[in-house]
Amino acid sequence: MERTCNYFPVGLLLATSLAAMATAKFLSDESALVALRNNIVSDPHLILAKNWSISSSICDWIGVTCDSSRQRVVALNISNMGFEGTIPLQLGNLSFLVTLDMSNNSFHGYLPEGMSHLRRLSFMALSNNNLTGEIPSWLGVLDRLQYLSLRNNSFVGHLPTNICDNLPNLKELDMSLNQLSGEILSGLANCSRLESLSLSFNWFNGSMPKELGSLKMLEVLDLGSQQTCSNAPSLRILSLEHNNLTGSIPREIRNLTMLEELYIYKNNLSDDKLVKSFKFQPIFFGLNSLFFFILSILDIQFLLVEVYNMSICSPEFGATFGVYVNEIGFVHELTGPIPNEMFNISTLRVLDLSDNHLSGILPSNMCHGLHNLEDISLAVNDFSGVVPASISNCSKLATISLGDNKFSGRIPNSIGNLRHLEFMYLSANNLTSESSSPELSFFTSLTGCISLRIIWVASNPLNGILPRSIGNLSISVEWLDLANCGLKGNIPDSIGNLSNLRYLNPRSNSLTGSIPTTIWGLQKLIGLGLHNNSLSGSLCGDLCGLQSLKYLYLSQNQISDSIPGCFNNLTSLRYLDIAFNRLTSTLPMSLWDHKDLVVVNLSSNFLRGPLAPEMGELKFLTTLDFSNNQFSGKIPSTIWSLESLDYLSLANNSLQGSIPNNL
Repeated sequence: MERTCNYFPVGLLLATSLAAMATAKFLSDESALVALRNNIVSDPHLILAKNWSISSSICDWIGVTCDSSRQRVVALNISNMGFEGTIPLQLGNLSFLVTLDMSNNSFHGYLPEGMSHLRRLSFMALSNNNLTGEIPSWLGVLDRLQYLSLRNNSFVGHLPTNICDNLPNLKELDMSLNQLSGEILSGLANCSRLESLSLSFNWFNGSMPKELGSLKMLEVLDLGSQQTCSNAPSLRILSLEHNNLTGSIPREIRNLTMLEELYIYKNNLSDDKLVKSFKFQPIFFGLNSLFFFILSILDIQFLLVEVYNMSICSPEFGATFGVYVNEIGFVHELTGPIPNEMFNISTLRVLDLSDNHLSGILPSNMCHGLHNLEDISLAVNDFSGVVPASISNCSKLATISLGDNKFSGRIPNSIGNLRHLEFMYLSANNLTSESSSPELSFFTSLTGCISLRIIWVASNPLNGILPRSIGNLSISVEWLDLANCGLKGNIPDSIGNLSNLRYLNPRSNSLTGSIPTTIWGLQKLIGLGLHNNSLSGSLCGDLCGLQSLKYLYLSQNQISDSIPGCFNNLTSLRYLDIAFNRLTSTLPMSLWDHKDLVVVNLSSNFLRGPLAPEMGELKFLTTLDFSNNQFSGKIPSTIWSLESLDYLSLANNSLQGSIPNNL
């Protein structure tokens, strides 16, 4: 008992000492965060003022996470808070910190050396700030670091020679969009677990060190203007765009057998040199995973032929890739037909050759080998012939874009078998419908496209009647463009079933009958273009239920009666055009409740009565056309307040009196 009693004060002293140490460490964390708070000069969202108060525990501060046992700060996430200021050296006192995210703010100045004490740090994101100075060498001592991003700052100078000497766990390193210079160091290869390396948009010179080929786990490599000679077997993405690359692509790129995406556009590669690097040199043999291949030179048409010739001349060529040759706006020089061999690339996912001068016909068996094609975009070219019925064999297609060509013949009903189809653009061709009856069976076939959202078939001579089955189209349809298609007959009542429709445009046809009352079912409709048809009847009150409607174009029809007083329910309406109809009666006062109207054209009707002074409250009105009606009385003096007005026509009415002086 005596021994126990003798040691009791020692145990009490030890417990008291440990408690004091824990309190001191907690206060050290608090002082570090207070120092950070004091260094922030701009807090636009008042986060610090409202939350970072010493009267509350720092563990309750926004962006701060403490561990439950020691109550030490283990994570600090103040990204996207709009802070402006500098980073204090005391931040390094957060000795238990594991995660630090200060990205997307306006921190400036140097990285303080005190941060070298953050030895438990595994995640550091300082991207998208205004930090300056050289990349500090002390980063190399943070041996637990797995993620480091200094992207989009103003760092200068060379990469530290020892940056990877003690970073065996680093998986992602991003120093792109800075002002770094010098050569890329072979020492980067010491970060042996790197999966992603991005150094693009800097001022590096020289070539890429071959030692980087030893990074066996590397999947993403973005080096900007560095030539590459790597055998990194796991590389999936190689980005060299937006730089000053010259010469040819090195043969060693064929060793990247897992490569999926290759970007080399916006460089200074000449067509001669680039073609020579492809022609008769199997530099892409074995790239069986490649599906994005994005090129850009000023005259790419010859290159395209040589790329195709690789698959013709070399049976072992297995590189199957999506070709984006018009990704950059100035590349629009492709001519001639697409070689048939292009349609044998079995893993092709995206084929985008739109907006060029390509011609010829599509092969009848075009989808025989394109089992993985998801996007075929050949719009704005000079293709002719028919759209092959075999297009439905490309069963994964989500996009068909063949508009603005010279295709003729019938739109194949087999398109209706494409259950993944979302976007169909066939406008501005000479296409018809597969149907012996007046009803357009093509629309009936489309009911099988359960994912369809966009249907553009305008400016084709369909010359038929819309079938009632158009209401059975996918509930996901958002845009239906049927302009200038020779449509006749009534608009089917079933159109109201398309409850997600946002734009309905059957303008410039020969549609007759009245606007169906079921139109009220299109509650999400934003644009309705029924102008230049032969519609009759009155403006049904069901139109008033379309509260999302912004554009209402009904001009050049035979619509009669009056404008419904309930039009004020169209709270989103901005553009109203009912010109060249047979409207009578006076204008409802509710029309002027639309304070945000931009265009109002009611010309060439039989409207009568005075013009209301309230029209002067339309502050955003740019166009007002009441010409060729029977309005009477004086021109309201309030018309002067239409400060945004660009066009005003009151011609050919029965208005009297003088023109207001203030007009």
